Amino acid sequence: MNIDGATLASSMHGTHVIVTVTGEIDVFNAARLMTLVEDAVPQEAHGAVLDLTGVAFLDSTAIRKLFALTSRLTERRQLVRVVTPGGSTVLRTLELVEFERAAPMHGSLEEALEQIA
Repeated sequence: MNIDGATLASSMHGTHVIVTVTGEIDVFNAARLMTLVEDAVPQEAHGAVLDLTGVAFLDSTAIRKLFALTSRLTERRQLVRVVTPGGSTVLRTLELVEFERAAPMHGSLEEALEQIA
């Protein structure tokens, strides 16, 4: 699914949902994207892995929406993991805002799936 410069895809992996976002997340698409991510995670899922490996840019709106999404999923008692590769601009941005306080971050999808199982 294409949403104003970003794409979103989701798939089930056992009792968890993998949501992959690519492109840029900014003021123009962040709200819609995060709503779609939340909708992709059914209530019966034990958790979600948000794969941001293909995301090149996050603005402040995207960061706020990502914090809010993580909070809502956690309130639903669902585990949340975020994938962003080492050395990426997105990882550095999330480190600066101490996003790991909201959800653990992993360097690969395999690592996140291993930790969430």
